[in-house]
This record gives sequence, structure tokens and C-alpha cells, in this order.
Amino acid sequence: MAITTVLFDLDGTICEQLRPTDERLASAFERAGIEPFFGVGDMRRQMTGIDADSADEFRRRLFRSLAQEKERAMSVADDLVTAYEEPDPTDVRFRAGARTALKTIAAEYRVGLVTNGGRDTQQTKLETLGIDDSFDITVFSEPGRPAKPATEPFERALSPLDARPQDAVHVGDSIGCDVAGAHAAGLESVWVPHDTSLRTDAVAGIDSPTITLDGVSQLPGALDRYR
Repeated sequence: MAITTVLFDLDGTICEQLRPTDERLASAFERAGIEPFFGVGDMRRQMTGIDADSADEFRRRLFRSLAQEKERAMSVADDLVTAYEEPDPTDVRFRAGARTALKTIAAEYRVGLVTNGGRDTQQTKLETLGIDDSFDITVFSEPGRPAKPATEPFERALSPLDARPQDAVHVGDSIGCDVAGAHAAGLESVWVPHDTSLRTDAVAGIDSPTITLDGVSQLPGALDRYR
């Protein structure tokens, strides 16, 4: 199967925060004076069913959903939201090998970005990394529109490129959002896990990636199977 198009996730795939989510979450629990009752793995699992028009509202709904699941008061979730420090979108760096891999792949394929992050935040990250003009199409999370693992974001990326699902693969770090969403949309998937997703997503039992890599640097070679 020859492909023409490679779609990428952004957070955890191309880039990573300098201060990891687990550190910010631990600090939020400490500042709020709350004994930790969920972790990053719980957040990754639960967030696929959350829809909101802003990052703050998304966080509130996510934490409230987890509080309800763990039989905690909604006020506890609200206190945690207040204590949680939203990551600085300029405080990012490339995952090892991602810059070179993206450049290599963009020279041979049409490339798209499909991210569940909001436009302003994600655009700032792209500009910080110097890759804001590296994609043929960018699909951000939009108010009132479904996010991955829904199929619509993939369809929004493929349509302007005149690419069919069978003409494309999607690269991401999340089994629940990237792999499951890509397969539902008819694309094959490349999973590029990191320490957090290896601890949480690998046992999620949601879907099996088409290809699993140890790092993003392996991606150009892995795509040789589609020539």
C-alpha cells in the first residue's frame, strides 16, 4: 500500500513540555492541600470523552469527571483546577529526533497536523518550535466540534489534500486518541510512545497500532513499508 500523506499529532509526538504533566499535577494537589486521588494515566483515559470550548472548562470537566469516578466532592475538583498551573505554550521542545524526522518526511509526503489542542495555544507552540509553516494542513480543536478519537478531525485534514484514508497514516503518542481515532477513520497508525504512554496506554486495551516505534527518529525508515 503506497501512501501520499502523513498526519501528525503534536503534544507528546512532535514536542513535549519542559515541565511534565505529572509534575504539574503533583504540585496542584500539594498547593490545594488534597491527597492525590488520580494520576496522569487517569487523565489520559478520561479525556477522550470530554468536550469543552476552552482549556479552563476542559480541565474543570475532566477533573470533575475524575472526582465523580473516585467518589470525591465536586468542590475538591474545583479546588484542584484553581491550583493547577496551565502549561506555558512557549515552554516546549522537540521530542528526540522529531525535527529531523518531520523535515525528512515533509520532503517526500504531504504532511498534516491533527491536534486536540486549541488554535491559539498550539499555534504558539508551532511558532516556538519554528515549524508553523511545515504542514500542508493543520486541524486544531474547535469549539463545538469533536476531537480525536472522533473521525471528523482526520476527515478535515484529508479532504483539502484530496487524500483518501487508505492513502495516509497517522502518527501519535496516544492509543485512545491517535490510534483508535485513526483506525476508526480508516487510516493506519504509527504509535510513538513515551514513558507516560507506555505506563498507561499500552494496557488500555482500546486498539493495537499498525506500527509501534521506540522513538520518532525511526519514523522515516518505518514508512518504507508503504512505498
